Amino acid sequence: MLDTHITKTPEGKLVWVAVIGSTNVLAENYVKGFILIDATDPVAVPEIVHKEFMVGDGLWWDRNVIFRSYSSENTNSYGIAYPSWNPATGELVYIVARYEVGFDLIRRYRGLIIYDSEGNVVSDYTALPSVPNWVTQVYDENWMENMINEWGGFRRGAAFDYWSGGFLWIVPPSRERVEMSEDTRYIVDPETEDIIAMVMVNPVASERTLAGVFKATRQGIFFYDYSGGEYISGITAEDIVGGKLPKPATGLYDTEMPLLYPVEISSGVFRFAWYVPIYWREGTKAPDETIILAGFAIIDARDINSVAINMAGGGLTSEQLVRETRLDFIRLFGAVTYVTLDTTVLNKTEYVRDGTTHVVLHVANSTYPWIEATPNDLSSQQWYELLITEKGNHILANIEKRQEIWTIVSFDNLNIP
Repeated sequence: MLDTHITKTPEGKLVWVAVIGSTNVLAENYVKGFILIDATDPVAVPEIVHKEFMVGDGLWWDRNVIFRSYSSENTNSYGIAYPSWNPATGELVYIVARYEVGFDLIRRYRGLIIYDSEGNVVSDYTALPSVPNWVTQVYDENWMENMINEWGGFRRGAAFDYWSGGFLWIVPPSRERVEMSEDTRYIVDPETEDIIAMVMVNPVASERTLAGVFKATRQGIFFYDYSGGEYISGITAEDIVGGKLPKPATGLYDTEMPLLYPVEISSGVFRFAWYVPIYWREGTKAPDETIILAGFAIIDARDINSVAINMAGGGLTSEQLVRETRLDFIRLFGAVTYVTLDTTVLNKTEYVRDGTTHVVLHVANSTYPWIEATPNDLSSQQWYELLITEKGNHILANIEKRQEIWTIVSFDNLNIP
């Protein structure tokens, strides 16, 4: 395996793409194919794509796509290279991000170069407005992180100062300096369905607090200053959640990769919170180490006593685990996030949409007469109970409103012993 990257298929499906090459690139200097892993369903069967590429990251000499780019235009520097699909043609391509170093030693963004499987340049985008919306990673990650740290390291007031770090007793250090708290996070923006990068920063003098967030989109890189919000940093969120976890019988629990995200606790009212995955680890190092998603936590970014933690189990998928934790977090603020129905089934029907079965129940409740669910909304056992539910059965269901549909998020058929 030469490398792995996350991207989208032409159908908009989020996948990890593993680039497969020879263990001896001197003898077989080309990409042999790709393995696609569903990024939203860990138990889905990986798909193998038999497609050879004459260029790729990790190959030798001019077959190395970054070296080839530099050889043809050495006035620029080249960073991340990854495969993706051009939806206009449906063909796999290789994308390379680039930047230039000016006479002032500032590294400026220079767009993307896109190669086909034969190593030919098929597109050359030199400016942000022209970058197509199917390109999932617009900037080289190292370039972006270095520029953020440089930008943050020279801040003083509303301007920049090369002496911001202070000099002896003559120049005091700037309190506006910031540095990265966590590595870059890539998420799907719920508003645009676009993949964006987020970088959290903390004050140089305090890694325990949040100074702000960088959001990198294809329109540009934007900074949101939260220094006056009294928010905790991701490092603090990890430590607090980790301190609340019991010690497992074997291995250890590990909190990693926290993500700052707004949570709607009531209509139009949001709170910033840290989404914190919890992993169980056994072993000391790869390939002997085993890592499993063991739970999920959400902690309020301002009130560290507001924490919701759920451990995996009971047939819950990762998506359901996150949803249950979010509902538990919202309930901490007294908000009504779902309704509990203790009622009788009047009728039952099913329909299929986009290959997914929806079970609809007509129940004896005048306020919530119609409720429904899919296999993605319930644990395996609860879904099976819903499937065998009949007219006249006594049920207990928790329902959540999603757009115009009241969705079942927890189900118990009380007629089943």
